[in-house]
Amino acid sequence: MEHVSVFNLVDNDKDVKGIVHVKPPKAESFKLVETVKDLEELAAKLHSVDEFAVDLEHNQYRSFQGLTCLMQISTRMEDFLVDTLRLHSHIGPYLREVFMDPTKRKVMHCADKDTVWLQRDFGIYICNLFDTHQVCFSKI
Repeated sequence: MEHVSVFNLVDNDKDVKGIVHVKPPKAESFKLVETVKDLEELAAKLHSVDEFAVDLEHNQYRSFQGLTCLMQISTRMEDFLVDTLRLHSHIGPYLREVFMDPTKRKVMHCADKDTVWLQRDFGIYICNLFDTHQVCFSKI
């Protein structure tokens, strides 16, 4: 098997002017998503970007299956905390389409369990997932 250097994968012809810079963080710079209207606005924002990052928090205390209790989503410009307990029955219908959109890149870290929780709790399946944990262990 041929060894491929990571430097061969970098697009050196990329126009530096095309780079999107991330805004610096501010105190309380996140948006708490706790109503259906907030969730609808989040879905619209996710449809308008090319990529977003996702992380889930899960609780299994005194429960066999457990449940997803928090969803964190970040675009390059905004951060969102989704109250999955309050919005449980609405998350799938509002976010399913954007998570399944293969033109949107989803970035997660150690997504093995998160993908199962998204499927089980919200009926959300992911297309075009980049898992940073898997990249750490790949032989590039």
